Amino acid sequence: MKIAVMTSWNDETGAAVHAKALVTAWVEKGHKVTVFSFLKEECRECKFTGKDERYVIRCFGKDFIDPRPILTSEFDLFVVEDLRTLPVEQFARIFPLIKERARTVHIVHEDKLPEEPWFYQFLWDKVVYFDERQEFLKDVYPDAEFIPFPCFPVRRGDKYESRKRLGLPTDKKIIFTFCQKGYMPYLRYLCDELKLKAILLFVVSSVFEMVEKGSEPPWMIVREEEALSDERFDEYLFASDAVIFHKYQNRFHRLVSAAIFQAMGAGCPIFIPQRSEYFQPLKDEVVYYSDTEDLCRKLSALLEDERIAERVIEAEEVYTRMRSADKIAERYIDVFTEVLKGR
Repeated sequence: MKIAVMTSWNDETGAAVHAKALVTAWVEKGHKVTVFSFLKEECRECKFTGKDERYVIRCFGKDFIDPRPILTSEFDLFVVEDLRTLPVEQFARIFPLIKERARTVHIVHEDKLPEEPWFYQFLWDKVVYFDERQEFLKDVYPDAEFIPFPCFPVRRGDKYESRKRLGLPTDKKIIFTFCQKGYMPYLRYLCDELKLKAILLFVVSSVFEMVEKGSEPPWMIVREEEALSDERFDEYLFASDAVIFHKYQNRFHRLVSAAIFQAMGAGCPIFIPQRSEYFQPLKDEVVYYSDTEDLCRKLSALLEDERIAERVIEAEEVYTRMRSADKIAERYIDVFTEVLKGR
């Protein structure tokens, strides 16, 4: 199958994470995939996470498209990830030409029905959503289909070697707090039982302000990193005994967090806030905390009892395999096949 995907790519956005998981799986299955994405110089605020693959063509900006690469490429399916982020007005001008030669699919990233009329001007052959709370789409697109957010593959690393490469202590438990992609530091003080045997590691961007930076206590490390590549992100997960993802909803509804599905499968127990909307589909695959006291207590229990960590990692692995990018990508191929039959 020949698939074109128009999306953010190799950056920190949820659309880029979602697309990366699917495209990688499609390529591995032997499908011919072409990714059309933003010119890097036109996306100065973006933090890029890696080098582009051979099938990536950057040909548009926030307000323009060079249509030639799109209109001269071969594809049977044209997939759009997160329409709102793309140069919609310019895309609308070439959409009829795309429709003449391919079936079109929109993977929607909206958390409510948009009020802007431009959102509804495209006659998609299929609309797909990845969060069950997006079922409101059926009010407009009755045949919209739910396909879950894909997990990155199960993978394992050597904890000692990862720590050596990252320059981290090898004789302490490491609690990794991820502070990029909108995630915030939460636990800023270790309880007494953890201070002697654990390190609280914060990985922040250079513009992120932490009062502890430069005067960290002996049980804390503040590490400045710009956007983490997939490999670098994995390295931190492999090196750690637990990871905290703290993102709490504001007064607006939010969909599932892409970073969690990327972290799944790396074998590092994940701790997330109890009442956050960003992690709604997850249950035993993660450890929920209600406040800092509860978080400290649950971290202490996990770091003291290997059986707790093993149970969490096992549940995480089962979940990852059930919602693996490989399986989710195949569900998309089934949908694409049905869409192509109606050509």
